[in-house]
Amino acid sequence: MAAESSGSIDPDTSTESDASLTQSPSLPVDLREALHAEYRRVFHLPFDSLVTVAVNAALMSSLWFFLPPKLRDAMFTLHGTLAFAFVLSSWMYSDVPATNVLGPDALRVLAAIDRPDVLRLMLVAKNIVLWTLVAPICLVVAVVDAATAHDPVVGLYSAVGIAVIPYGVLAVSCWLGILFPYHPIPVRMRLRAWRSWKTMLLRWGILVLTPYGLVPALTGVLLIPSALIWGFASSSGLSAKVPDQYIGLGIGVACALAVATAILGHRLALRLVVRRRDKLVTYLSDPLLG
Repeated sequence: MAAESSGSIDPDTSTESDASLTQSPSLPVDLREALHAEYRRVFHLPFDSLVTVAVNAALMSSLWFFLPPKLRDAMFTLHGTLAFAFVLSSWMYSDVPATNVLGPDALRVLAAIDRPDVLRLMLVAKNIVLWTLVAPICLVVAVVDAATAHDPVVGLYSAVGIAVIPYGVLAVSCWLGILFPYHPIPVRMRLRAWRSWKTMLLRWGILVLTPYGLVPALTGVLLIPSALIWGFASSSGLSAKVPDQYIGLGIGVACALAVATAILGHRLALRLVVRRRDKLVTYLSDPLLG
């Protein structure tokens, strides 16, 4: 989990913050502009999304390779060489960029709050940009793992799953940030004012840790039909090697479910924004709420 940006809004400069919230930032008219704006935000100091993804990748890799076998098996549901890239993908998404989609972009969200078409572009762009930070790395790892294990067919299936399944996960994980957004106030500031911000600090702490359970859980839900297929395809269940054709069938079912979930997930996300419109405006307009 990466620390929050030190360049975030400071309550000591609330006057300047309030003034900036009255500005009208430019809004995208198409997906290309939405992606450009999101990439500009991500690749701008303090690079919080990039740091978050890198830290999660390093943490997961360290646990995978250096934990004792029994602890590693208890920590990770999927095992084996070809599972590494898939588990790595899930861990790299498991942090605040996948959930807190509104708080760090409060100005543009407030400007688009009554324009569902624009807000949808922004949410889709956030998902795509996060995907491009994670998927290429995990796809390369999947190819290397498949070559090492001399199992190119299963490696190909894994790559397809890594490329498609996260779209469904991210379309639902963003609901948490719509229901419970928070401003990216620096950690040192939250700790410094903990006596007066006890509730805010507790709320923030829970929301920072929740993605670590939420994202893998959503991935697991999308893989339930696939796990059933793999379990029935092998006489020894998931503990034995599943025939390649059933692995492909399971991944195909998971990908189809992920695409349907992505479409439905974004629609429901916009409905949540409409229902919570007044609360979101009140919260996002005041950085002091944390």
